[in-house]
Amino acid sequence: MLLRPCLSLIAGLMIVSAPATTFADSLGAVGTVDTLTVYESSSDDYAMANGLLTVREKSGTKRDYKWGGSLCPGRNVSANSLAMLFEVLRSQQTVEIVPSYKTGNGATRCLTGFKLSSVRVE
Repeated sequence: MLLRPCLSLIAGLMIVSAPATTFADSLGAVGTVDTLTVYESSSDDYAMANGLLTVREKSGTKRDYKWGGSLCPGRNVSANSLAMLFEVLRSQQTVEIVPSYKTGNGATRCLTGFKLSSVRVE
């Protein structure tokens, strides 16, 4: 009977001593903005996500990052950030993006930020 409380104590200590980095934002792969979709409150899709950023990774894979709605509650993108993303989309392939995200409902990648870098053509 003494073994059970000891195991519970050890398990509790392991959880408490877990590194805080497990809660940090994850980084997506480097790519370019492929599409940017914004759903307005009148859209049927708005309840699930307020928007969708699709990044074409260097490997050719298209990866979706969403924000807001029931899939990414509390993960919103500001109007200024949206304006920057639209400018990147307009510039086509002269800017690379590295999105940062947290996992949301249904294993959705929820956009929490991004890093933009100029592509140098030589």
